[in-house]
Amino acid sequence: MNYYPRHWPELRITNLLDDGVMGLFASADWDAAHARLLDMIRIGHDVYGAQAALVSCSAVSRTAMDGLRAESPIPVLKIDEPMAALAVTASRRVGLLVTFPPTLPISEKLIQSAAGADPVELVSELVPTAIAALLAGDRAEHDAQLFAAADRLAGQGIGALVLAQVSMGPLVPALRERLGIPVFSSLETSMASLRQML
Repeated sequence: MNYYPRHWPELRITNLLDDGVMGLFASADWDAAHARLLDMIRIGHDVYGAQAALVSCSAVSRTAMDGLRAESPIPVLKIDEPMAALAVTASRRVGLLVTFPPTLPISEKLIQSAAGADPVELVSELVPTAIAALLAGDRAEHDAQLFAAADRLAGQGIGALVLAQVSMGPLVPALRERLGIPVFSSLETSMASLRQML
């Protein structure tokens, strides 16, 4: 999350991290995941004085986000919502690169929902071994697998690429140069929405 301090230095950020939430999503324990996320939002507001909450996990469904917004004491933004909205304006054939399996159907639905009545062609690639490499501390292997997957997607004629996980953000410049098409990361696209929210 160093992206925000570099581009918006006056923003005060408090990061609340709960690695266990990923496990709850992986086991489809939606109620427990919702409760944990809501607890973190309330702590952000009550303890740290947060004026808005940014949910950075792409595996949170639209239904879950609606529930969080209904119960939250502050505005809540899902980090990849603005990214999906921009991607569907860039191309009618969008590539989606995913490393965390529970994210795949949720990100696909998010992009199609952003497209509205004029659905896009969506070409998805799931690379779970990349996130396994990243969690094991091997960033180079993670990046190499994602470059190869992006090349495969480009070979299928996509006109834009969406990176589902925040952890892929550092690859954006290299992927744009490599593929020659728009590449969307939630770190870049969410900042303007967060500014409006605040």
